[in-house]
Amino acid sequence: MSCYDIMYYIICNTLYRYYVIGGICLADYPDWVLKHKKKGTYINYTNGKYYLYAAHSERVPGTKKVRRVSDGYIGRITKEDGLILARDKVSGDIIVFEYGLSMTAFALCKNIYSAFRREFKGNAGFVMVSSILLAVHGHCRQELYEQSYLSLEFPSLDMGKAPTDKQKTGIERGCRMILDILKKTFGDDMEAASWHLAHVYKVKVNNRFYMSKISHAVRGLIQKHGIDVEESLWL
Repeated sequence: MSCYDIMYYIICNTLYRYYVIGGICLADYPDWVLKHKKKGTYINYTNGKYYLYAAHSERVPGTKKVRRVSDGYIGRITKEDGLILARDKVSGDIIVFEYGLSMTAFALCKNIYSAFRREFKGNAGFVMVSSILLAVHGHCRQELYEQSYLSLEFPSLDMGKAPTDKQKTGIERGCRMILDILKKTFGDDMEAASWHLAHVYKVKVNNRFYMSKISHAVRGLIQKHGIDVEESLWL
């Protein structure tokens, strides 16, 4: 075999390995597939479907050869929908926290919490959370606390412990003041606000927090009554 034949074989083999993926030549891919082929990606054609993967090249140790290393699945390509990104895999528990009603009460009553901090010092969080839960739920059990986003704002509280006489008086007073502020804020919409806000949640998935869909009813109540909830999560 001549040097020309050897070079021709090497070139053809290299081009074949570079352009042919999954048994189909890149040049034969439809345009609607190729437009998603960017630098650092490759396409895999399997069972009549096109899949896009991220990848990078690495030199094989001790040789001059370069190999492709997959960096993970990106998504599936269809003519109708284009690139359909892969959904994140869920690891660990999905945790749902009641957010809307309790955190609205807290946002509206921070002046009460400031007073509790002066009066109850290190127990201010316990008194404040107990007051909110009593106001919006009618009781302040441990399971309600753990299911509420308040448990993240005020972590590691023991709602099962008996409050001191002073704390009990503070909780009852706080409950009355919180209810009074909520009623003044929402007026005739108080019942509707209590129901709709109680169905706004924060969901923890893969150690990230997501707000549940905010209904038109909730948006309307927030805007109508000028509620300023932190982080502008309502709008």
